[in-house]
Amino acid sequence: MELPRLQTLWEKYRNEGLEMVAIESNRETEQAMNFIEEAGLEFTCLENGADDAEVVFDVFRVQGYPTSWVVDRQGRVMYHHFGFDDGDEKKIEAEVVGLL
Repeated sequence: MELPRLQTLWEKYRNEGLEMVAIESNRETEQAMNFIEEAGLEFTCLENGADDAEVVFDVFRVQGYPTSWVVDRQGRVMYHHFGFDDGDEKKIEAEVVGLL
């Protein structure tokens, strides 16, 4: 539910500077690539690394999925959202708009 709705948000604000990155945490490459294609995701999608290159937990300390951050142009985390329910994209959009 989350990523297709965030795709819509990205499409709306990408020309104003919104960048979006999704990280597939389980390294299930084929399944992730199929989902990206089926969902029509056009923003950057990466795969989590392993060992020293692991970023989801080691760098970002993700405790559960999905987890979203809104980061300002200086790289500061300005908003953190855990989970995703119907309508949460509006909360995230409000935070994004406040930074654009």
